[in-house]
Amino acid sequence: MAQDDSSVETVVVTGSRIPQQGLYSISPVTAVGKEEMKLSGTTNVVDLLNSLPSVSVDLNGNTDNSTAYISTVNLRGLGSARTLVLVNGSRLMPGDPVVPVADLNVIPAGLVDHVEVLTGGASAVYGADAVAGVVNFILRSDFEGVEVTGGVGAYQHNNDNGYAQSRIESAGFVEPLTGTPYHAPTGSVFDGSDQNISLLMGVNAPNGKGNITVFAGYQHQAGVLQGTRDFASCQFRTTSKNTNRGCAGSATFALHTSADNYAAGVNLGQSSIGYFNTGNGTKGGGKFVPFTGAANQYFNFAPQQWMLRPDTRYSAGFEGHYQVNKAFEVYSDFLFMDDDSTAQLGPSGIFQGTGPDSGAYDVNCTNPYLSQQENFLLCGQTPGSKLGTNAAIIAALGHPYYDGAGNITPGISADLIARRNVEGGPRTYNIRHEAYRIKIGARGDLGGGWSYDVYGQLGSTNFTEHDGGQLLLSNVINALQVDPLTGNCVNKAAAGCVGLDIFGGFGAPSQAALNYIAAPSITTGSTQELVMSGSVTGDLGAWGIQSPWAKSPVALSLGGEYRQEDLTLLPDLANQQGLFIGGSPNPPIKGSYNVTEGFTEVRVPVIQGMPFAEDLTLNGGFRYSSYNTSGANITYKYGAEWQPIDDIRFRGSFERAVRAPNVVELFQDAALGLFDGIDPCSAKGAPTATVAAHCESAPGAAAVPAASVGGGLLNCPSSQCIQYGGGNRSLKPEVADTRSVGFVFTPTFFDGFTATVDYYDIKVDGAVGAIDPNVTLAQCYGPSATAASQAAFCPYIHRTAGTHTIKVNTTVLATSGYVQANNTNTGSLATKGIDFESHYNVDLGDWGMRDSGSLSFGFIGNWTQTSKIEPVSGLGVYDCAGLYGKTCGVVPSWKHKLRVTWATPWDVSLSVNWRHVNSVTLDSNSSQALLAGTPTPVDNKLDAMNYIDLAATWNIRDNVDITGGINNVFDKDPPLTTKDP
Repeated sequence: MAQDDSSVETVVVTGSRIPQQGLYSISPVTAVGKEEMKLSGTTNVVDLLNSLPSVSVDLNGNTDNSTAYISTVNLRGLGSARTLVLVNGSRLMPGDPVVPVADLNVIPAGLVDHVEVLTGGASAVYGADAVAGVVNFILRSDFEGVEVTGGVGAYQHNNDNGYAQSRIESAGFVEPLTGTPYHAPTGSVFDGSDQNISLLMGVNAPNGKGNITVFAGYQHQAGVLQGTRDFASCQFRTTSKNTNRGCAGSATFALHTSADNYAAGVNLGQSSIGYFNTGNGTKGGGKFVPFTGAANQYFNFAPQQWMLRPDTRYSAGFEGHYQVNKAFEVYSDFLFMDDDSTAQLGPSGIFQGTGPDSGAYDVNCTNPYLSQQENFLLCGQTPGSKLGTNAAIIAALGHPYYDGAGNITPGISADLIARRNVEGGPRTYNIRHEAYRIKIGARGDLGGGWSYDVYGQLGSTNFTEHDGGQLLLSNVINALQVDPLTGNCVNKAAAGCVGLDIFGGFGAPSQAALNYIAAPSITTGSTQELVMSGSVTGDLGAWGIQSPWAKSPVALSLGGEYRQEDLTLLPDLANQQGLFIGGSPNPPIKGSYNVTEGFTEVRVPVIQGMPFAEDLTLNGGFRYSSYNTSGANITYKYGAEWQPIDDIRFRGSFERAVRAPNVVELFQDAALGLFDGIDPCSAKGAPTATVAAHCESAPGAAAVPAASVGGGLLNCPSSQCIQYGGGNRSLKPEVADTRSVGFVFTPTFFDGFTATVDYYDIKVDGAVGAIDPNVTLAQCYGPSATAASQAAFCPYIHRTAGTHTIKVNTTVLATSGYVQANNTNTGSLATKGIDFESHYNVDLGDWGMRDSGSLSFGFIGNWTQTSKIEPVSGLGVYDCAGLYGKTCGVVPSWKHKLRVTWATPWDVSLSVNWRHVNSVTLDSNSSQALLAGTPTPVDNKLDAMNYIDLAATWNIRDNVDITGGINNVFDKDPPLTTKDP
């Protein structure tokens, strides 16, 4: 630390508006510069941030099955909505109307000078959302000249995972359309090419009072399918005894229920029989064989999903300023992004549980696509009484569904059908985001040590999503009922209806039928953020407000801010009404809120330049916020720094932060949707005597008659039950408290070395979200349910009258069973841990190796002591630290990265980076009551992972550099698990 105050420039560090001397703030801040971006080979800023131990991986280009396709940052694992993203100290607008948080794709890596990451609350300084911390991107400015950067990257992988390959081969999957065996990929694969080029230009004003720096960039990322990687070529599942892994798929069969046997009085004598459909792909060429669960009777949907989505992005921006005089400098920055990405899932289909009449599809027994054998099994026809298309023959047979006047009265067989639409191809989701952000402001010196800064900022994102491969439920229903006389659909009012042949085997449906049952869809939307802000900053030395033991006077910042958030999401009518198979109603959203704020911050040097008190400074801040939706709240902070000697500085702080509910959480209309779960009262729920008693004794509409408890009728198809939820305009802001204490070590006896160690403790109360429907079900019916918990939770369970189900029946709320799950202020989130960071730079000549260049070491680590979640206030707490799974995600107790770079004397730099992630154990195997589930030994532990990255930079000549590298040099596969977190 410099001793001569006059020689040290004051700087603004993230977490405070008051310029300060020195490199370290009262709150821990990690800075990542351009050099790390270059050595890590990142072409987008999200990959750079995800490598930091304090960051949990969130939405990015590797996300293929999501509600949003943006790139986000998630500090401390508290969620991206609780991390505030800034650009040059002011907010980055929401980047998506489905998940309205900042999209880091808007920020081009080539325009970033460095990134400052503050891990802890900062709402008093920046306003709402800075609960887990702040990520501040500082753009390059005052650049002069021309810089062109281009790069090419790709992924190389050796498919040599014998364990995964053996599981895939033993599964015996076949390609549905050809019947040929599906084999795991082998050998080396080179794919996922990434091409990027950017242009940076800057020019100074002739009088030296201003500069403008402009940027333009293009990036194209090729996609990588899961089918190209052996470890991802199927979705792994555990065996029935949970002792090994196998491959999962979706069944392709018809589940016949004899209760729906309307024809000829034939009863097959079983309540349900599973059949697999085989055939030669021609009309009448199909046959039902018993469904045995063999892999060739399943569809392997994994290979058609992206591991890395294809993406094309154009970006541009500028940063400029001009000083008219000391009191008036105008400045502006602008960002633009046009991003086009495509997600892809396996083909849609006629899935179980999505038809009418409690999940059944109606097929008329006179359907000409049924073979004789299929007709008999579905409708109970006498063998040999093959139905023809001649009315006289049908009349002679006395078919019960022919009225003798040339009209077919459809004999209906209600069947649960599960068939992938492999002929129609995969489901595709083309997503486009167009984002604009412009900031215009003025700043200047007011004299007397005071300055001002005022600006206006407008950020906007336009969103468009085009979906393909979706099947319309009503059209499928129409197409499954075919008149044998005409070959047309029985429903004559169904315009354009073409009969669908799902009984002749794969390849049997005509293209016309495929066109009829499928329909494209479109969803549009936008977000807009307006910010008007102004502040004055200075010191009170002119008024004599200064500690007698300090060299610097008290510093103060005062200001005000107005912010308005608007959001619109408009799905097409089919999406709004949930008309697609496998989908649920997706209501439109339109809403806005605004907040008016006033804030202040003070920095009080108490003692400076004295024995055992080189510096003792106090810091405080306060912000008053008035929301038009939730009223007023306050945030504040206080802290202290103490540097007893040159070598060490201690720091500690307390921050009260808030997160205001966003527009989606406030204004989304409630609708029926799916959740992954099991009805405890169903056969799959395997109710014990205690659970059965709770099912029967539950109050109101949650009660299940004894005769239905444990029945298969209650089973949720594919473990997907129904919830009913949406926004809540009565939500209050979340409130978070962050405590941190640490030290900065800069030993004078160890030149070139710095280290920081900081302990943090964050707790969020009144977390906004929906209560997990599985929690509601467990508190109503579970083995530990009490009369009190039943009284509290059972009223949120609504079962269908008559069937008592909470599965798909209809999209009409009044006649559907569901678990209510509206947004509310639920329980709490809390995390504690320690951050470690150290850097060391040394000239190798100091080690006796003259003319050998220099070495630099950079280490960042994080130990997560606890990561606690309280789903509902007072219900209980579980700790996810060191665990992974569907409940916890992935929360390793330790993560670190260590980079060592050798700057050689030959214009070449060589660098190695070691990334480490600790092992984690399965959350449902935990002894914690709220986590415990069915033991799964095979998934109990994911081993620790270590990745080694290499990079080199060669300065060919002045202003010309080449950088190359390999990340994950040893091609480490990800750990295999059957539990998707």
